[in-house]
Amino acid sequence: MIELELTVPDLTKVRFTSDAVWETTASLTLINHRQHFQLHRHLQPRVPRDPDFDLALLLELTQADHFIPDLLGPMPSARPAHPLDQFARLATTNDQVLESDLRVLRDLGSRIGRMACREYAERTAEAMAAYWTAVLEPLWERIEAITGADIAHRSVALASDGLERALDELHDAVTWAGDGLSLALGQGQVRLPSTGQGLWLLPLVFRGPGVMLADNATPPVIAYSARGAGQLWEQPVESIIGGLDALIGHSRAAILARLSVPLSTTSLAGSLRLSPGTVSQHLAVLVSAGLCTSRRDGKRVLYARTPRADLLLDIDAAQAR
Repeated sequence: MIELELTVPDLTKVRFTSDAVWETTASLTLINHRQHFQLHRHLQPRVPRDPDFDLALLLELTQADHFIPDLLGPMPSARPAHPLDQFARLATTNDQVLESDLRVLRDLGSRIGRMACREYAERTAEAMAAYWTAVLEPLWERIEAITGADIAHRSVALASDGLERALDELHDAVTWAGDGLSLALGQGQVRLPSTGQGLWLLPLVFRGPGVMLADNATPPVIAYSARGAGQLWEQPVESIIGGLDALIGHSRAAILARLSVPLSTTSLAGSLRLSPGTVSQHLAVLVSAGLCTSRRDGKRVLYARTPRADLLLDIDAAQAR
């Protein structure tokens, strides 16, 4: 059990965000331990059998059960940069962080522990960028949609129900303890004092069923499994066989079918081969009918299905069978 003290200054700086390095690292951990995570069994076949990047390095860095190098857990940002920019920054990681990682890796008997600091950082940054491009980039829009929807949901819960309820709902292993958080992790009992710098909360699609605490960071980071992570592998319906397309029109039915995760007008237009203006008109009708919701995400507006739309699609699919 870990008790994480949160003072008033901490509570004013509790923030949700996403991070490409953390997400990519989580996916590599799943590949190493895929027998325990059937939800993401489709990830392994996407990994090249003969990669043109140092996959062995990345898998060796993420194979230990209770150790992830600090290099692969950088401090998150409220406004995450493009994934490739985030990976490039790994090459500039402070030598003190790198030396600490290398000491642990040597103790674990890893060949990586014999590298010099700069070699370790630069080779890892290069391999992470290449792995992401080959394996995760084709999935990235859906990954961002899932983590963004999680953050939006919890932000609403935070505003309507308060911080204690929002933190309690993160995971069964996380509970509010009056003056902070209790995390059911590890052996024995450890109390971590407040940093006064708040707390980062990081939803990850590839996190798996548990939570992770990075307590060496200031502020600390709690990574948890994003709501709806399994939607990553849902295939959009290419054609509506039942009567829904006759009821609301084929294009609107196809839009609803693709909104298993929140998407923008531009994304929908590209996948449906319709003009953005046409998609925008259809979305306006769906929103007014209570079948879609919209929310702003930076410069984009993301659309998602409502429970009413989910019910319609379920009924339509059942009648088509």
